[in-house]
Amino acid sequence: MTVYVTKRPDETRDYAFDWTELEPAETLAEDLGWMIVPQEIEPDALTLAGAVQQAARSVATLAAGRAGHLYHVSNRVRTNLGRVLSRAVIVRVVSA
Repeated sequence: MTVYVTKRPDETRDYAFDWTELEPAETLAEDLGWMIVPQEIEPDALTLAGAVQQAARSVATLAAGRAGHLYHVSNRVRTNLGRVLSRAVIVRVVSA
């Protein structure tokens, strides 16, 4: 499922994915990381300022971003049953 959210360039925001809707007896075993597309090298590009996994929840802290740009931000995890799952959000950076 893809979701659309907005963010200002001057704010740092947390985005979380809830992984509680797993199979019975299935848990998160490993956070495989976050990805931002496009990956830009400009100093004002959207950046991953931090990431944590809290039980059945993955949280990314996003900073900066170029006003008017869209970014595809995704997270992948592996479960104790060996499944690799992915979720994504579209982040639109709006003027401050």
